[in-house]
Amino acid sequence: MMSLWEAAWVIARRDFVATVWSRTFVLFLLAPLIVVAFTLLVSTMSARREAAALQPVVALVADSATTQAIMDARDRLVAGTSEQAFPALRPVEPAEHVGAQVSQLLADVEGNYSAVLSGTLDHPVLTGPRRADQFVARRLQLVIDDARQMSTIAAGHRDFRSVPVQRVVTAAAAGNLQMLRRQFARGGQTLIFMVTVLLATLLLSTLVEEKSNKVIEVLAAAVPLDSIFLGKLFAMLAISTVGLIVWGSIGGVAYLFSQVVSDWVNLPDVSPAVGWPAFIVLIIVYYATNFMLLGSLFLGIGAQASSVREIQTISMPVTMLQLLVFLLAINATGSDAGWMGWAAWLVPFSSPMAMVGYASMSDSLWPHLLALLWQLAWIVVIVRISSRLFQRTVMKSGSPGSLFDLKAWRAGGAG
Repeated sequence: MMSLWEAAWVIARRDFVATVWSRTFVLFLLAPLIVVAFTLLVSTMSARREAAALQPVVALVADSATTQAIMDARDRLVAGTSEQAFPALRPVEPAEHVGAQVSQLLADVEGNYSAVLSGTLDHPVLTGPRRADQFVARRLQLVIDDARQMSTIAAGHRDFRSVPVQRVVTAAAAGNLQMLRRQFARGGQTLIFMVTVLLATLLLSTLVEEKSNKVIEVLAAAVPLDSIFLGKLFAMLAISTVGLIVWGSIGGVAYLFSQVVSDWVNLPDVSPAVGWPAFIVLIIVYYATNFMLLGSLFLGIGAQASSVREIQTISMPVTMLQLLVFLLAINATGSDAGWMGWAAWLVPFSSPMAMVGYASMSDSLWPHLLALLWQLAWIVVIVRISSRLFQRTVMKSGSPGSLFDLKAWRAGGAG
């Protein structure tokens, strides 16, 4: 019988070649690109329309001087913030009975007014539902205050001009540095999470077909069960690596093209704490360990299923598990993580993503060695448990052996 590692290599090569050289692998590569491109297109087309739909519209019923003063004040505040930071104001010519006009405006379906602002600068009146106080009333108060201040300055015949703030540019600031590094951590964690959700969940259904056509029995008779699980893990990791290389190359070319069109490549002035080269290497390594950890767990769970229907039932809890692990990891990023940080580092399934955040915030490298050894140990344990459960509950053959007997792993012999 072949040794454990030799058998794992044979299984991995068999699955890798069978998957990569199939026609469906092209669809596997194209599907995420089509989804991302379609999502970007739809989000870009609907961004402005959605922002306009969510912005409250307030009817401004006042005399021409008051209307002009309020509109000018809003323009000044919007220039320093954004158009969506304040409600849209739509001037309406006052009627003879303003009270009746306000009621009509609020009932006007075509006008779609959230509130009506009437009166003067000295006595403004905002009419509308109570929920308008949460955004509309507070922002309009700032607009009216600005208009009153400018009116007071103009009445005193004083010239008020905006004074530009002198800028002294420094290399970095502690607060800005931590904020950017936290963003790098979130980006790395999100990347690992999204790719793992996309790829590792496929391992749930890996053994279903082979169990149905009895191929697994032939493999189990020829090689150790541990090598079957390891081989399939390595094969799926290699397949996902091919996908990442293709997607990353396309994304890199698109990014370079967009930067060349604008000027040239703009890299961030701030780097992660360990530096960009080490950070990129750690993201790749932690992606591999994260994939192996969750993949070995999903492979073990999927090995217990007997049909595709059972796999579909399992998929939802598995996806929720991944989401919970991701939330634990991103909430543990930062110097104030406390016990949540330790929990994210020690829980094997969140450890890779949590350590990506640690690499972004701290320049210490020795904790990564400990974390990788910890994660690799759990990969071995999960594979052993999965293979023993599969042998006992599905194959129903032979003695499952000792769970902690790792002589075969160390020597590469049959298990």
